[in-house]
Amino acid sequence: MSIIKTEKLEIEIQKQVMNGAACNYFILIKSEKVKKNLLKIMTSSHKPIIKYTEDNGNIVVKKNN
Repeated sequence: MSIIKTEKLEIEIQKQVMNGAACNYFILIKSEKVKKNLLKIMTSSHKPIIKYTEDNGNIVVKKNN
């Protein structure tokens, strides 16, 4: 696993509802670094799990959306 520091980050989860779709979900992750843009595209037949947490320096606490 790599850690990438970025200036901006966008995560889009798109449900594919058209007939004959190759997957049910299309996940697009875009990040912007100085002089460089990174893009990752993932697909899944299962709904993505979105989990929000907060690290206070001692423990990681699950947060509500």
